[in-house]
Amino acid sequence: MVANAAPRPSCYTGSRAPSPFRVLDPKLRRDLPRYVLQCLLATGALLAVLWIEDALARAVIIAAIGSTAFVLFIMPHSDMASPRHVFGGHLIALATGAVASLFDAQTAFLFALEGSLAVGVALFLMAATNTEHAPAAGTALGVVAHSFTWSLALLLFASVGALVVIHQLLRPWLRNLY
Repeated sequence: MVANAAPRPSCYTGSRAPSPFRVLDPKLRRDLPRYVLQCLLATGALLAVLWIEDALARAVIIAAIGSTAFVLFIMPHSDMASPRHVFGGHLIALATGAVASLFDAQTAFLFALEGSLAVGVALFLMAATNTEHAPAAGTALGVVAHSFTWSLALLLFASVGALVVIHQLLRPWLRNLY
């Protein structure tokens, strides 16, 4: 390795970086049963959470919860999958979305401004507090769209809490699939 060359990211374990034209993960053939199992576990966990919580009535938050399931079951050993990052990121996003939704935008531009500011501030606060959880950005936007209610906060944290508990119970058997 050249002295001034930047180190190769750890995700490049082969002799070359992945081709930009490769569609399927080269590990898929070797680990197909694990991929299927972990995706089925995420599906089952989400089914249980959404069925119990009747969450379809609040669809704006569901995308963030589904994205959290992706992190917990596809990237189970990443920093973003730690309870601190999951709960901290969603708490920050809920708070910034709640503050932004207080302004009750009356035009499409003001709604876009509220939503983008809520997400931008949430991103900054997550980075500043080391609670980065990318799916939580959707929570900030969802709270702006739905407006804050205690039942929405309860839905979010009950759903995320259930996913974290399932993740923590299964974590010893889960592998990072990226």
